[in-house]
Amino acid sequence: MNLLITSNSFGSADKSVFEKLENAGFTITTNKYKRIMTEEELTEELKGKDAVILGTEVLSEKVLEQCPDLKVVSRYGVGCDNIDMEALKKRNIPLEITRGANSDAVADHAVALMLNVAHHINTADAHMKEGIWKKETSLDLNESKVGIIGLGAIGKGVAKRVSGFGCEIYGFDVYYDEAFMEEYHIRKADVSTILKECDFITLHVPATPEFHQFMNEEAFKSCKNTAIVINTARADLVDHDALYKALENGWIAGYGADVMKDEPQVDTKLASYPNTVLTPHMGAVTTGAIKKVSEMAAENVLKYFK
Repeated sequence: MNLLITSNSFGSADKSVFEKLENAGFTITTNKYKRIMTEEELTEELKGKDAVILGTEVLSEKVLEQCPDLKVVSRYGVGCDNIDMEALKKRNIPLEITRGANSDAVADHAVALMLNVAHHINTADAHMKEGIWKKETSLDLNESKVGIIGLGAIGKGVAKRVSGFGCEIYGFDVYYDEAFMEEYHIRKADVSTILKECDFITLHVPATPEFHQFMNEEAFKSCKNTAIVINTARADLVDHDALYKALENGWIAGYGADVMKDEPQVDTKLASYPNTVLTPHMGAVTTGAIKKVSEMAAENVLKYFK
């Protein structure tokens, strides 16, 4: 049996997961490019493979039609906007995800971005390393209003964390976990209310057509000019031309993101704004999360070949 693993962080926290797969009879091919593969590269690497543990590469109809041996797709993560779901269904190829395995790490990262942007930590650190002693007034996370758009595992994780800061939490979701809402005293709110009322707005919804670039010019204009927007979900949730205007015109106070349009390319224009903090989709790249996600992704393959 032949297995392709495209994610470069798979197994990096604990190599025993490779042994587990090999002991089950798999011949493993890893990502020789050490980056996100192009469609053409993925096609060549996936030919003749029975299974794939897939990172963020685009798995399209074009790729699948040239890889008839593929029997299962195990997503190294949870987002599936890089996968042609209809093409998989047409071929009866099951798709597995690592639900919840990295949610704590990403929730930590979202709160870290909130604090970093609010306290100008990156800017202050850069000044200090240049020998410049310069203080800037920060914004308080403590007892602020935090709006969480999307209360899945990561959104819930953020709610748990900011509750410790004494925040007033507003939450939007398509389906509410009533017990969780009550336990953490989360106020139900629609998106427009969160944008108008909250000091910190953090995005945790999937990149579905419903939420495609919902953070547009109108949305940014409705925010407080002291608001900080955080995106650790998908870049596609944000209209980046509108975001540039928001930062240039002071419609918001700052933006922190772990997701970029056209990854792995750096959005140099977005990076040029002093009130942004940007990271290279690394929120889930912690030793604990990598171990959990790797183990679950491997198990999601193994169960189809027992």
